[in-house]
Amino acid sequence: MFFIGMLVFAPAVLSQDLSSYQNYESLTGDLKKLVSAHKDIAKMESIGKTLEGRDLWVVTIANQKGVQVDERPGMFIGANFEGDHLVGSKISLSVIDYLLKNYSSDEAVKKSIDEHVYYIIPRMNPDGAEKMFAGTKTGSKTNASEYDGDNDGRMDEDGPEDLNKDGLITVMRVKDENGSYLINKEEPRLLKKADPSKGEEGIYSVYIEGFDNDNDGFINEDPGGGVDLNRNFQHEYPYYQDDAGHHMISENESIALMEWIIKHRNIAIMLNFGESDNLIVSPNDKGILSSDRGIDLKNFAAASYSEAGKVGMMSTGGRGRFRGFGGMFRMGGTGRQNQQSAQTSSRYQRPARNPETTVNADDLEFFKKVGDQYKELTGIKTQPPLRDPKGAFFQYGYYQFGVLSLSTPGWGIDMPEDSTETGRRPSAGERRGSAPPSGATGRSRAAFGGRSMPGGGQAPAATPQKEGIDKEFLSWLDKNNKEGFIDWQTVSHPEFGEVEVGGFSPYAVNNPPASEVAALGEAHGKFAVWLSGLYAQVKIAKTEVIDHGGGIFRIKAEVENTGFLPTALNHGVASRSVKPTMVQLEVDPESIISGNAKTSFFQSLAGSGNREKYEWLIKGKPGDQIELKVVAQKAGSDKVKITLK
Repeated sequence: MFFIGMLVFAPAVLSQDLSSYQNYESLTGDLKKLVSAHKDIAKMESIGKTLEGRDLWVVTIANQKGVQVDERPGMFIGANFEGDHLVGSKISLSVIDYLLKNYSSDEAVKKSIDEHVYYIIPRMNPDGAEKMFAGTKTGSKTNASEYDGDNDGRMDEDGPEDLNKDGLITVMRVKDENGSYLINKEEPRLLKKADPSKGEEGIYSVYIEGFDNDNDGFINEDPGGGVDLNRNFQHEYPYYQDDAGHHMISENESIALMEWIIKHRNIAIMLNFGESDNLIVSPNDKGILSSDRGIDLKNFAAASYSEAGKVGMMSTGGRGRFRGFGGMFRMGGTGRQNQQSAQTSSRYQRPARNPETTVNADDLEFFKKVGDQYKELTGIKTQPPLRDPKGAFFQYGYYQFGVLSLSTPGWGIDMPEDSTETGRRPSAGERRGSAPPSGATGRSRAAFGGRSMPGGGQAPAATPQKEGIDKEFLSWLDKNNKEGFIDWQTVSHPEFGEVEVGGFSPYAVNNPPASEVAALGEAHGKFAVWLSGLYAQVKIAKTEVIDHGGGIFRIKAEVENTGFLPTALNHGVASRSVKPTMVQLEVDPESIISGNAKTSFFQSLAGSGNREKYEWLIKGKPGDQIELKVVAQKAGSDKVKITLK
């Protein structure tokens, strides 16, 4: 039995084995089996390949009979953008299974597949996901692209090492009289940032488990593989931030997805499984997403190299240094420091209007309604560890593509709901994507046995962030007897001497045990079908012909939105990303005497039976048949024949 929040799920019986997380080969095999068994309503194709040659599979589910598939309202379901979020792939596969196996027996599923279309990509980052199945598990989110994480002209030269030989890369805490962290008295297995205002002094520095392979004063700042795909898209792209890529849409995977997505403008809803959320906790009354609360231990370790990319120097003397200015040689090329200098030059002009970063007030009701139903169907009440969604695809979906775009980690932890706070507005530094993680400091002189950090002195203080949910998450692991925290173990380090290695296990932070996902998959299948019932749907609800004699006729018509959602969200209208709905009377323009034009448009029509009225005074002959049609980009189409009489 699987407990989420206050609800209890008995694992559903699925038509394929989902008892363990799957590598690329296993996932591909299951997708092919499912599609092959349901060829009448499902097909599978590749939209592109990764650097390592793996296909990006999309499964299309629709009854091919009836309205042309690409003219129907559609739903995009995408998962595993972050390489370590394998639960998203598993839930997506379960959603595919749920839709296909219930098509013949469930009226709601059949109606959804007959009238609409699903596009499902279970794994957007197969190269990154494959790292989970390596001998040493790092918890990496990135794909296989090379990246110069420390701006020194070399790629992927300083990754982690498994010091305690447990097959897992965690963190190490090092005794340091100038450190920033101390033992958390409330939970001695954890650390906290020292607060000088309370008389606290730090006694530890924290790093990713491993060595300083390239001798630049930072540990594990340039690991193998470089781009987190859910940092690589076009909304609030985090310039100069680790793992975001050289520029937005820089990767094989993100390029392939964008080329595919802009050809499928019929997509009206996006559902993404990832490490950000707007479903478990909906945007607040100001349209701001819930606070990103991650794991402090991971943030503390990442903070140790947060300044590495800004240094951009190679050692040149003593331990291999060139004789240059200050004993160091600054690298050029495509490093982030050079990029940042260019952008902040006096020639850089700010846009007249900054991009929107909060949900339009008139769209909030839809997010809240959907969020309430999501919690009701899945039983997920509280968020697991999350992160700030800058550059995330679901943000592109709403702010740039203009549709109802949803994101969920797909699972939760049973802690009090009020422990997940909402409505934190990121600071100015964070919004620029330049603030280092919580607790960021430079590597101290003491930690190097008297050797200063490259560039000299401490790194700038970090912009304060919300405290992580380390205590809540550890308590949840303990309460449910789940593995996920590695107790601290003393090991020998070549530079520091004795250090302690431990902390949260890679993947445990972002994935529940695979055996517990079956119930989640079925619940999300039901949610996807419910979502498809919200589509806007345009219909020609009423027509009337009045014969004025002498070959003059008055035609009246009413166009109705019979669905729940509007034909375009308010932000879709404001961003001009959703085409206006077209209403067209098939007559020669010269035959129209007065009234509406042959072709008219409206920007948006609210759902639940709202109507737009049209009227034409035309010249014609009794018995003539005239076609009237309405075409909406996200809400289907309709047409009728009107007989003049």
